[in-house]
Amino acid sequence: MEKFSGSEDLYNELVENSDDHWLLGLVAFAVIEEQKIEWMKHQRANNDAAPSYEEVQNWYEQQPEGVLLRAKDTAEARLKDYSNDIIELVLEEQRKEIEESIIVNEIRETKKFWPQFGVNLAGGFASALLFAALLVIVAFFVLNDTSPVQIGAELRENLTIEEQQHGKERSNEQKNSNGSIKSVEKQDSK
Repeated sequence: MEKFSGSEDLYNELVENSDDHWLLGLVAFAVIEEQKIEWMKHQRANNDAAPSYEEVQNWYEQQPEGVLLRAKDTAEARLKDYSNDIIELVLEEQRKEIEESIIVNEIRETKKFWPQFGVNLAGGFASALLFAALLVIVAFFVLNDTSPVQIGAELRENLTIEEQQHGKERSNEQKNSNGSIKSVEKQDSK
């Protein structure tokens, strides 16, 4: 591993010349820079002065070989945590949207229910009236017993009565005509 003289060399190694994704390199660079800032705060607190340019350059040169690997591992872990947080946030928002859409759909269905209920109620009332009318007609026929057999029997009976009456009228006519012939004969004989 080559020695780094400053943040520019470190940036070139982690971001520009890396085979890894640029975002991973950028976060790894930020991890190392965060370590440098912590070191600078420590120096300022203990020495009552900020470190000089040479001291900062010396800090970069003293970094062990594994610092890049550790920084990449830390960066990868932070990116995974961040992506998991984002996924959880998005999933939670989608759950809320789905729940709200289900509630909205149920409300819409409820609004559709009442007009449909009125139509169903009117249809039920009309069918009940129709059934009642049909029931009255059937009851009328059953109670009056106007079956085709009975109608035929009544017609035969009426025809028989008419024939009998017609027969009596003929016989009366014949009697009358016989009586009028006899009276004409009586008048002729006088």
